Amino acid sequence: MSGPCITTLLKSYKLSRLFPTIMEEARMVQSLGMRSTQMTPTRTQYTSVISQLEQRDLSYESAIRSLNALQSNAATLQKIRKERQKHVHLNLPQTRLYLERSGVTQDMLNNLKVIHISGTKGKGSTCAFCESILRQYGLRTGFYSSPHLVSATERVRLDGEPVSRAKFTQYFWEVYDKVCRGRSSEDRPPYFQFLTILAFNIFIREKVDVAIIEVGIGGEYDCTNIIQNPVVTGITALGLDHTNILGNTIAEIAWHKAGIMKQGTPTYIDGNQHSDALKVISARSRELSASSLSQVPELDQFNWDRYPPVLGLHGQIQRRNAALALTLSKAFLVATYPELLPVYDVQPLVISHQPMEGSGDIDTVQPFQISGNMALGLRLADWPGRTQMVEKERLQYYLDGAHTEESVRACASWFNKASKQAISPDDKIYKVMIFNTSGDRDPQVLLTPFLSCHLDLVIFTTNLSGLQGAVDQENFTTTDKIQLDRCKSHLHLWTKLHTKRFEVADENLRSSLPPITSGNSVPAVIIPLISDVILWLNNDSKLQEGQAGSNLIADIPAPVHLLDADRIQVLVTGSLHLVGGVIACIQEDGMPPRRTIDPELVARYKNPDIPGEQLLLPSEKPKCHLRTGRYNNVPGML
Repeated sequence: MSGPCITTLLKSYKLSRLFPTIMEEARMVQSLGMRSTQMTPTRTQYTSVISQLEQRDLSYESAIRSLNALQSNAATLQKIRKERQKHVHLNLPQTRLYLERSGVTQDMLNNLKVIHISGTKGKGSTCAFCESILRQYGLRTGFYSSPHLVSATERVRLDGEPVSRAKFTQYFWEVYDKVCRGRSSEDRPPYFQFLTILAFNIFIREKVDVAIIEVGIGGEYDCTNIIQNPVVTGITALGLDHTNILGNTIAEIAWHKAGIMKQGTPTYIDGNQHSDALKVISARSRELSASSLSQVPELDQFNWDRYPPVLGLHGQIQRRNAALALTLSKAFLVATYPELLPVYDVQPLVISHQPMEGSGDIDTVQPFQISGNMALGLRLADWPGRTQMVEKERLQYYLDGAHTEESVRACASWFNKASKQAISPDDKIYKVMIFNTSGDRDPQVLLTPFLSCHLDLVIFTTNLSGLQGAVDQENFTTTDKIQLDRCKSHLHLWTKLHTKRFEVADENLRSSLPPITSGNSVPAVIIPLISDVILWLNNDSKLQEGQAGSNLIADIPAPVHLLDADRIQVLVTGSLHLVGGVIACIQEDGMPPRRTIDPELVARYKNPDIPGEQLLLPSEKPKCHLRTGRYNNVPGML
């Protein structure tokens, strides 16, 4: 009588739970050179199987591969998008189910002190400002955001730093084994839902004093909205994005974003919104019984005292994000850690019942005095890949993952100013834009503002880095063909924009564009892999040696002006995934560059006897007029 087949034997010993899917089980059997349904294992073969199972790969790379397996493939994703509205109401109950399966109850989550922030643009930056401010008060901070640029560890931060690979791996397998292992694909959370559950596990186990949580998409049905008891909630600027999920109007999108408001919890918002959005937010605050709804003042209305108004994140749009972050941070401290505030500062925020013009019936927070910790937190805030400049020899990379209509306009404005300030008068400059989009975003809307950037060349590429072993950047939600077809569409559209076949609807934007003539159209090329783009821009010898990832670029001659330029200014925008791919290619360690903190500067901020003049860096002093309180041309200053 023949013995059981190997698969049956494994299951009889209840070892199949070590395989997430039948496919993994089959791969194990195949690796042993056996056919699962026909061969009876000998004792030696069985012992070999047990040995391999006991030596299960629990490395970081294996964790990321298992995480990536939770992504929906491109075909499945299309089906999900079409049917999403039918099942969207199930998202939160499912998230709670998986959370409890991981060992975290709703009561445990409710005890976490949370700042919950939604919005279309600036929500990540606002979270980064909040985290930096609260860390200056000595709090242990947790910060959950998405997407990551290079490494999945960036999504979960402790004390301002991405969680270490070792800690990520440890917590990943603990949660994965409880939630996913041995279960069918239908009984596992998808990628973002799993990471949300993982983040909550880490923050609770690491005993953070505050968890700053950025909403993924929308708010009402977002996985993060299982939070029932936030200390305070915030809503940043709204715009049209993820329209296939949230709706095609600003009012529909506002309904989703406002869904994070909770009974008895104050909400603060960026009041520079479309009137339709403000009406919906106001109505939803009453529907959800928020304790209050207030818009924040402009940043320059706060009392800065002796502190220079310097922001760590550059660009005009960051002023609004910083104002919201100041308000959220103070409201959080007053409610949870009043002992950390000076005596004069422990009172609740004062609300003016005289709304700003155009804000409907929404009250306004009265400006308050900024403390040294708040000013320092704003100055040291670090949010890689957003209005960030990185220099690599003669190449200056301007990185901004802007991907909405409002944010690309802000990006174009920032690039125009920053690129002028970063060069000498005699430098020969060559300006390049590397561009891509993702999802269902309108490329015409995203490309048009860059017509005013006086570019010399545009390179359309995919989000594929072309690097070996870049498991953190694997994306199964799209295909190579889809990405390359999108590049071709972008190139076709760019050509049409330069021949005026498309009319720019916005009058202000149209008036700022240079006249289009046959002699000033900006050429564009397609280079499919990001790593090849970087090699090509550097005129790297690997191209001549035939070692580039794509043979295509060897046939694209570099423009003479590019080769002769003293400075090549490279704007990378349109997609955070693209920015991440570029960072992975240009950084030696493949990780986003981090801000260097000067401990002496920190000490000066902490010392109340140091005058304001000494809080400026030497390079900033000649550009500042302290007696008039005006600061001119200083990066990050108001």
